[in-house]
Amino acid sequence: MQNKKNNKKNVTDLLAGIVIMALGAFFYWTTFGTKSFLGTGRGRTAPDTIPKIVAVTMFVLGAIIAVRWVYQMKKGNLAPRAEADDSVDCEGMTEAQIKTRHLFQKITMPITLVLIFCYIYAMSRIGFTLSTFFYLTLQITLLSVDFSAKSWIKNLIIALIAAVGIYLIFGCAFGLAVPKISFADLGLGNLYRAIFG
Repeated sequence: MQNKKNNKKNVTDLLAGIVIMALGAFFYWTTFGTKSFLGTGRGRTAPDTIPKIVAVTMFVLGAIIAVRWVYQMKKGNLAPRAEADDSVDCEGMTEAQIKTRHLFQKITMPITLVLIFCYIYAMSRIGFTLSTFFYLTLQITLLSVDFSAKSWIKNLIIALIAAVGIYLIFGCAFGLAVPKISFADLGLGNLYRAIFG
């Protein structure tokens, strides 16, 4: 009876592996329509190279998690998952704050998966930098569980620095072609060339 209970609890590991594999497969599929205004050019990677590497890596990692779960289940080695006790973390919180915390613990993973799908979809429509900026803003806010104006401003600044920095480093400095270039990316590229030549 205990083993059955443990198996049921550990199904989350199997589901996580399957979801990661599905995301990797979907991400890889989206690369078939990848275009770039920059072209591949000499010494440049193709626009779909990095996304395909990321997608394959995601798929392999998901497969490893799923196969490991199946192997442990067949061997009867599924360890029981410890009951989470967040009483220490919730010290000083009101009842409403604790309920909000528990709610976000339940919805963070599904919303994160939705955001990742939206990010992949948006990247081919509005470009790398803008889609990354919006994704990071929403994801950081979700993980921080703080919707105050101060938090939003801080998250917007972090997301802006990260999105612009990633594009300048990998798209401009390293010369890697990103999946889709928008007016924002072109402007950043022109700024980079004006400063560094």
